[in-house]
Amino acid sequence: MADLGSYRLIARLGTGGMGDVWRAEDKKLLRAVAIKILPAELAADPEWKERFLREARTVAQLNHPNIATIYAIEEEGETLFIAMELVEGESVGAMIARGPLLPEDAIRVGVHVADGLSEAHAKGIIHRDIKPDNIIIAPRHVKILDFGVAKQVGGTADPSLTQGGMVVGTPHYMSPEQALGRTLDARTDIFSLGVVLYEMLSGQKPFTGEALTEILLKIVMNEPRDIAIAAAGIPSQLAAIVRRCMKKEPQDRFASCEELRAALAAVREDPRRARQSSVPTIAVRKSDSYDEPPRAQQPSQSSSPATPSGATPAPDPRRTPLPSSTPVPRAAIRRALVADDDPATRFLLRGVLQRYEYDVDEATNGADAVKLLKQNQYGYIFLDLLMPRVDGWGVLDFLRTRPTGRPQRIYIVTGVKNQKLSVADEDVVSGLLYKPLDIGELERLMQRTA
Repeated sequence: MADLGSYRLIARLGTGGMGDVWRAEDKKLLRAVAIKILPAELAADPEWKERFLREARTVAQLNHPNIATIYAIEEEGETLFIAMELVEGESVGAMIARGPLLPEDAIRVGVHVADGLSEAHAKGIIHRDIKPDNIIIAPRHVKILDFGVAKQVGGTADPSLTQGGMVVGTPHYMSPEQALGRTLDARTDIFSLGVVLYEMLSGQKPFTGEALTEILLKIVMNEPRDIAIAAAGIPSQLAAIVRRCMKKEPQDRFASCEELRAALAAVREDPRRARQSSVPTIAVRKSDSYDEPPRAQQPSQSSSPATPSGATPAPDPRRTPLPSSTPVPRAAIRRALVADDDPATRFLLRGVLQRYEYDVDEATNGADAVKLLKQNQYGYIFLDLLMPRVDGWGVLDFLRTRPTGRPQRIYIVTGVKNQKLSVADEDVVSGLLYKPLDIGELERLMQRTA
């Protein structure tokens, strides 16, 4: 092992056009990170050095669960490197190497990638190198890696780095306009994601050849073998999505990754195959997040569980900020757990809960929260995601193992706006609260649910 600044290099993870990637330890924060090191011969080249710095600045603008996070860019002597999130998991390329994926898995991967790309495109950033090896299946999310050839549209983008019709990217997954060296927009990533979907479903690349020129010509001129034949038995709706993604003309594709994501999410999963999935469940869309204003509920005059004609259906409690006020046994609702390492947050929550006559237990880390959960039942649980020792995700995983029927409402407390939750998280989480906490919002929550 060798040291590089405040990092200890442990093992080389891979080598790409933009440098070596190492697994490393941050010696100050004692956490595992990935280090991307620019080769010495490129660091001496001002244009390549600027390209490397641009990658760091580009990814640093993005904060999304489906995009690998950048921590820092540093220079040690003549060595220039980026410290970034170490994504533990398996690449989609490695999964395809074992054979085609289940349609349900391909859909889930596509949804996560479309979600991450939608965030990047909203900031004017095109990835330009979406391929199976740049998509990692992590335990909780699908992660997009390597914005090394990303192009920022407008803003501070430097045209000298992408001008002259230079072709950048991986040949098999390029869009026709990319292969021709033309001006690109976000729809080039949609084409590339369509190629990845094709390969996940069929186990085959749609465009192949013995030379780069042959591959690029096929992308520009030829239609691939139809996906419904290459991947016989997939849902017709899914086949139509792949075909539309891979249209030669950008205007014939989905207009945005948000539109593509919605189309993928609408494809019905086979429950039997979905249970075999090794891909995380689909993330909640921003428009479906828990901070969405609640919809009005009109009272029903019927005792039947069916909604009477003309009546407004009751809102889905998973898609509103507050759960329904279903009565629960009194013995189980007068105790609350606040698990957060921020003393100000604990103080605010404790004050509101005690005004509503709740006994309050507190934990400053996830490990202590789990101990308390093993000992007690709670009517309310307020859970910070970024606690030390065991984080909030780990506590949620523990809560899933609890016997069903226990009366508890679980609220995630987070400083990350538009925090995404998976479908699995929806099953245990009642809503989201954002820091800094609003006492008025807490009071309204208690009035509706206590």
